[in-house]
Formats: sequence, C-alpha cells, structure tokens
Amino acid sequence: MRRAAIALALALALMACGQSEPPPPLPEAPVQVAAAAWFICDAIDAPVVLVFERDGSTARVAQYGKPDGEIVLRTEYQLGDQEGAAGSVYTTLIQNGVDVGHIRQISPGMLETPGAAFTLPFTSVRIGNRDITCRWMPRTRLMGFTGRRTIVVSEDGDGDLLYHSYDFASAAEAQQIEVSENGRTTTFSLEVRDGTEITNADGANYSFQADAETEINVTVDRTGVGRVSVARHGPEPAQSEDLIAYIVGAGAE
Repeated sequence: MRRAAIALALALALMACGQSEPPPPLPEAPVQVAAAAWFICDAIDAPVVLVFERDGSTARVAQYGKPDGEIVLRTEYQLGDQEGAAGSVYTTLIQNGVDVGHIRQISPGMLETPGAAFTLPFTSVRIGNRDITCRWMPRTRLMGFTGRRTIVVSEDGDGDLLYHSYDFASAAEAQQIEVSENGRTTTFSLEVRDGTEITNADGANYSFQADAETEINVTVDRTGVGRVSVARHGPEPAQSEDLIAYIVGAGAE
C-alpha cells in the first residue's frame, strides 16, 4: 500500500506542477544526486526534471521542480518487461507488483542519423495517467541542469560545439519544437556556437564566447562535479552554478 501511495503522490505532484512562481535565489549548496544518472528526462511539456538512476532491475527516480530546481519527490520502481513497437522500446515501471507506467526509448537504428545518438534517445515517461515528453538532442556531448536552467552541449553535423540553455523561469512560455535528426526540445534561452573543448585526466571543459565580453564555461571533473560559470571582464566568474545532475554522451569519449 505504501508503494502504491507513493506512486499516486508522484502522479499528483506532476499534475500540480503547472503553476509557475518567481524563482527564489539559488541555494548555497545544491541538492546532490548520484553523478552516474541512467538518464535525465527534462520535460518539455511539464515543469519538472526527472533523474533516473538504475541498479540492475531497480530504477530510482528523483523529481525536481521548475523554476527553482528543488527536489520534490523520490520514488523507486522495479523495471519490468520490455516490449518493442514501431521502432520504440517500452520498459514497464512496477510498484508493489502493479504496472504504474513505462519508459519509452527510440531504437537508435530508427533515427534519421543513427550515429547522432550520443545519448540514448529516451523520449517519454508515463507515470500513472501522466505522459511526460523528454528533451532529446542529437549529438549531445553533455546535458545537465542547475537550480535555474537546463544546459545542453552538443555538436552540429560538422562537429562544431553548440551551447543551449533553457531557463526555468521562462519554461512556461517556451514552445515545443522539433529539430533535425529527430531532436525534441523547446525554444532556447541562449544559444552560443563555435565552442572549444579541453579534455584531460582531470575532466573536461567546454568554453563558449557568448559575446566580446562574456565567456561561458561548462566543466566536469573526474570526481563527478559539474559547473556552469560565466566570466566577464576578467578571469573570475561573475556567476557560477553547480550542476545538480548531468549525463555525458558516448560521442565525447
């Protein structure tokens, strides 16, 4: 009964997230989750971010709200059977022996460009009676989120690095769009092209020149800590936000 109640609470919490509020100040210490997320479902049709961790046949889900990035709920599911249909794979979510939803993943071979699937194309999650569509971008090198925004570092077809941010404060006004190579996303808050990359034993840094005076750096270190920093008029960051959770695309290896 307790697991069924938790599943119902998650479904109700997701339906209640449609109200937008002004974002509070960033917390000094962001909520931490396991660095090795299975996948992140940054909803493009609901003000939530779902972080899935997997341990064998168990999936643990942390739900974060927009626009503040605060954790709302943690739940646990057993992963059931997988069923294929029309180029997709559906994995059942089970609680207390009851089917309470599923995860949908498109088979990379069904994409317009199969090699563009640097991250597995998880496209939607169903929990209770609520369907949530996930952001997915081709050639994603890194996707994560802070207390204020989702960020995606990806490549274009020529291998040039791109930076996109999606601010939580304006998520309610963002429009869903489809991009080339089966991408699903929303209108971005900021786009910066022609980034550079430095990768070594200490981690990776992606640097983007937003304008003549503004540099954005996305860094992840070997301990699993990630950060987005903005520098203006000097080496010290004018703004720095820790990544609450992130995934790294296989194309970056």
